[in-house]
Amino acid sequence: MLRNLFASTFGSLALGRLYAAVTLIGLALGLAAAILTALFVRQQYSYEAFIPGQERVFRMTGTVAQPGQPERVSAVTPSILAGALAARGDPIEAVARLYQDDPVVRAGTGAAPMRAEGFVWADPGIFRVLPFAATAGNLDTALAEPGTVVLTRGAAQRLFRRAAPVGDALDIVAATGAVQRLRVTAIIADLPPETHLDLQVIASGLGAASPLARADASPVPTINLPILTYVRAKAGTRAADLQPALDEIIRPFQAMAAASGTKVGGYAMPIAAIHFGPPDDSPHGKPGVDPAVVVAIGVVGLLILAMASTSYIALMTARAGRRGVEVAVRKACGAGRRQLLAQFLGESLLVSLAALILGMGIVELILPAVNGLLGLSLAFDLTREPGLLLPLIAIWLVVGLASGFYPAFVLASFRPSAALGGGTAGLAAPASIGRMMVIVQFATLAALLVAAVTVYRQTDFAIGSALGAGRGPVLTIATSCRSGLSQAVRELPGVSGASCSAAGAFNLAPQGAVTAINREGRRFTPGFVDVDPHFFALAGLKPLAGRVFSPEREGDAARHELVINQAAARHFGFVSPQAAIGQPLAVSLQVGPNPPTMPYTIIGVVPDAAASVLEPAGELIYNAATPEWGVLAVETSAAGLPDVRRNLDRLWRAIGDGGPLEARLLAQVEADRYRATIIQGRVIGASALVALVISAMGLFALSAFTVDRRTKEIGVRRAMGASSGAIVGLLLWQFLLPVLVACAIGIGLSYVAMVHWLERFASRIDPNIWILASIAIGTIIFALAVMSAQVVAAARGKPVDALRYE
Repeated sequence: MLRNLFASTFGSLALGRLYAAVTLIGLALGLAAAILTALFVRQQYSYEAFIPGQERVFRMTGTVAQPGQPERVSAVTPSILAGALAARGDPIEAVARLYQDDPVVRAGTGAAPMRAEGFVWADPGIFRVLPFAATAGNLDTALAEPGTVVLTRGAAQRLFRRAAPVGDALDIVAATGAVQRLRVTAIIADLPPETHLDLQVIASGLGAASPLARADASPVPTINLPILTYVRAKAGTRAADLQPALDEIIRPFQAMAAASGTKVGGYAMPIAAIHFGPPDDSPHGKPGVDPAVVVAIGVVGLLILAMASTSYIALMTARAGRRGVEVAVRKACGAGRRQLLAQFLGESLLVSLAALILGMGIVELILPAVNGLLGLSLAFDLTREPGLLLPLIAIWLVVGLASGFYPAFVLASFRPSAALGGGTAGLAAPASIGRMMVIVQFATLAALLVAAVTVYRQTDFAIGSALGAGRGPVLTIATSCRSGLSQAVRELPGVSGASCSAAGAFNLAPQGAVTAINREGRRFTPGFVDVDPHFFALAGLKPLAGRVFSPEREGDAARHELVINQAAARHFGFVSPQAAIGQPLAVSLQVGPNPPTMPYTIIGVVPDAAASVLEPAGELIYNAATPEWGVLAVETSAAGLPDVRRNLDRLWRAIGDGGPLEARLLAQVEADRYRATIIQGRVIGASALVALVISAMGLFALSAFTVDRRTKEIGVRRAMGASSGAIVGLLLWQFLLPVLVACAIGIGLSYVAMVHWLERFASRIDPNIWILASIAIGTIIFALAVMSAQVVAAARGKPVDALRYE
């Protein structure tokens, strides 16, 4: 039976090698696209699954809503929150805090210093909240003493060149040369990519030098340190069960914030929901992903698979006419309908299996390139994950049976008398199936093209709207701003500007908050950042009214003068930017009912510079001061960038903080900010390319088959005097009509979907009708180009050859 099935399948494919190749390659491409998108969706929904009991782990999350501003989600929590939660007891089992740092470290005396990646200060109970597995040492007591540290295996290998340096010393080297020694007490396995955490060096927060210990020693609760609080609750505890305790603890903070019109809230976010949660100001970890993006990519994969399956159905059904005599002979020899159905479904399953194997090979070949392009870590290894075989088998069976059922039904329904007599009984449907295939494929193609262009335009707009965009390349370096480094950098050849200001000024970190009171007594809690006099020129922020700080005016800081943005001017009640100039403003670094204030004067108003296009710009005050620690931004030119990097490296070795120079382009930082959108655009763009190939192959094969079937008709028309142009126009129009319908459907649906997608951005592009028209015209031209080779060749043939065809 199997031998006959294989023989029948290979014989059928050999009769039409072009159609066989189109069928096999098109289906393989669709299956490969489906596998890749399934791997992506699977990875995105497996975040934090490696943590034992992850359903019981929560991160405390705050919300802040200032007057006239949308609610902002904050992962930063007060330093006292962990202790207050731990004192509540039931239903909380353990509480721990994390504080990310980026010190320069060295593996013992004499070793080369390097910047620590994934360095955090943590409470000793962190491994009760996050029970990782230890490969060396005891995690129960690993951080119980000051001056202890736990490393991941990868960090240990990078720092000490061996996997288990338990007992060795890790030194933190300050810019002043002071050294703080930590002792390695345990090693844990590297965290998988599927987590929001970036934990590689975990130091005990009990030491006097730890920011956590300093916060605990402060008589005033610390609310402006980037401290994150994690909780492990008892089994069966839900986020809502933790809310009463959280409400009681934050009630005093709500009263303090209410004095300035700010509403403060908080809730417990399940750790598994962080990856898909709202954007926050978490100082560490990985950026989250909009779940709609993941769903959209999964839908795109299904659309590509549907295109390939539709093409397979159409081509197999269209070829059914070629097998009419074979079916008639089999029926005449006694073959029943069930036998024929089983045979043709078996052929479909064999072709689908071959396409699946080919598709898996394509996935193996292009997966490294996909990971590199999208910055992902997808894996497709059946030896390590044999469970992947089950969904692959399910895909094979569903695609093989669903794609082959209709062609098998058509073939098994042939009447022997009609087939042997040269009729085409039962073959009226393939023409409609072919038109349906064209509509499905080209509607999908047009929709993907609209989506890809829209995502690309919005991403380009987002990066182009960033601070300092449109200027030369800008390098950013986290460093001390009081070391004289910025002045030395400005004197380097090729440097057109340099500013050392607070990281929040460059939208690279959360901005500090203050209490501001205007002349009418209105209170606000705007952002507050320290900037040097060179900041505004480098950032490209020109004053709308008044002036900004200038190197020629060194007394701005002493005179307590401020520059504010447009949003702050509006919310302070000024009718125009000019009206704000010279107005007094009382500012306090504390938040409370009656905080002590210091008088300032507004000297300038500058345009808003939102952190991203996802949210509107908030109220922001620029203060003329040099921060102790900030970001050194260095502007140069594209041609001078390599030389500036080399000169910076030499200067850094001479007067830097002792660690290696880590300079990143500001444009790359902005690209990382929109990583999820860029991934979405690239996936949709790649899917559009696959859809283009499948559409071309399907339409080419179907047009070739249709021309082949209508050879005698073409000959008769030519003999009756029809011109080649008329025949070409007739045949092209029959295929062009469903393409026009497909473009209308695909572009219309995609336009509605993309308008809805753009609504998630506070600043966005406007859909361009001319771009939609260009996509439609381009799709039509592409379809005509694919069909024209077959149609023109048939129309130019000799009538006598066409009439002798049968």
